Amino acid sequence: MRQGTRERRSTPGRLSALLALTLGLLGFTAPASAQFGTQAGFAEAFQKDFLRRDMQLFMDYLRLEDWQRPIIEVLLDDYQDDFDGGTEACKDRMSGLKDEMLADPENAMEIALRPIKEWELEKKRMRDDFIANLRTQLSPLQMQRWPSLERAMRREKELPLGELPGEKMNLFAVLHGMELKPTDVQQIDPALLTYETRLDNALDNRRKQMEKHQPELQNAMVSRNYQEGLPPLRKIAAARSAVIDVHFIAIDEISSLLPVAIGDEFRLAILTRGYPDIFKPNSVDRLIKHVRSLPDLTQEQSAGLDQIELEYLTSLAESNERLLQAYRINAKEIPILEAKQSIARRNKEEIERGENVPSAITDEKTLRADMFEEYRNRILDLLTEEQNMQTPASIKFDRRGGRQRGNIERPAGLTNPNAPGRGNGRSRASNPDKMPPPKGGKVDSGLSDSGPPPKIDDSPPKNTGGGG
Repeated sequence: MRQGTRERRSTPGRLSALLALTLGLLGFTAPASAQFGTQAGFAEAFQKDFLRRDMQLFMDYLRLEDWQRPIIEVLLDDYQDDFDGGTEACKDRMSGLKDEMLADPENAMEIALRPIKEWELEKKRMRDDFIANLRTQLSPLQMQRWPSLERAMRREKELPLGELPGEKMNLFAVLHGMELKPTDVQQIDPALLTYETRLDNALDNRRKQMEKHQPELQNAMVSRNYQEGLPPLRKIAAARSAVIDVHFIAIDEISSLLPVAIGDEFRLAILTRGYPDIFKPNSVDRLIKHVRSLPDLTQEQSAGLDQIELEYLTSLAESNERLLQAYRINAKEIPILEAKQSIARRNKEEIERGENVPSAITDEKTLRADMFEEYRNRILDLLTEEQNMQTPASIKFDRRGGRQRGNIERPAGLTNPNAPGRGNGRSRASNPDKMPPPKGGKVDSGLSDSGPPPKIDDSPPKNTGGGG
């Protein structure tokens, strides 16, 4: 294996750091893309379009012959070497700009970005050359399979570039990890094919919107007229939100086609990946687990805890769904608010906490925190003073804004904290006697977007020879 896996991976970070340092020497207080986050596309300019591991995709989707593999491996190696050489040359050009920028500080930003814009054109040429060289090695039948490869490559490359909550959800990875029965796979196959097409269209549109509007963001930064960057930023955010909508439509369709328990398991698993902060264990979950472990817990206390937990699970499911919808509808405003906050900070304007999150989301989070506190109080009211003393403060108290709150006050007039069910909190559940569906309930552990590798192959079905 050729040298430099670690070096190649660190190139975008090193070049971004170099750009930030160069600008910093001239009095800029933030990296070039600070006002518009990663939406301006600078980091993407230094990410390879093809990696050596893509060889597996070529083999799966094009069904390469044995004699073709070494030829395409050479093409991949040549691409890697050319790309690494190009980024090093770009770095050298950026390093030599200091004197020119100091001589013309008014246009320092434009000067600093010049090598990157030149490299972006060279990168596109390298990509087109690689594809052209690869296609010359393919048979007519393999060329018919090319559209299927393009969709797979787009999903592989573009899906991880999501910025909004839920944008990077990978339904295929979750389904593969579930090891579904053949009959279940057959049942959801039409919905999966529909999802694949919709997702490909949404990712393709997102890429086109980014390529169209990123130069406008860069021009706004060069001219330092950051307000002009907000309209194109909105268009990019709308394209990102459309990807999320495709995910949710497919989640509902696929869940409805699977057996109820498996459908709920799938829905919870994928949403946990997309929104880990919603589904991770919270202080109420930890408190319930702790109280059940108390050696002196009485039957009355246990029965009272059962009732509270039943109501809590219903309230939690409802809260999860409301917060999910708040994110789904309003997440596209997050990049706009973050950019406005960054612009205000640059202008030394006063910034209030939470201004970079849509109010619909923060309002729902506030209701959620109040709900958690209500159920914590009710559970703690079941306990004796000695049992309360055994309960860690980390699960008795809430954390809001990164600060630990003070001691929880018992409701006035409470004379027997040992009596089950004496808490004054009221449940928001409309039907506390009904268990909530698993799709909104709690989970014992969160999942990250970088979950375990799929347990079954992601190769196309045999009937896709036409590339449909």
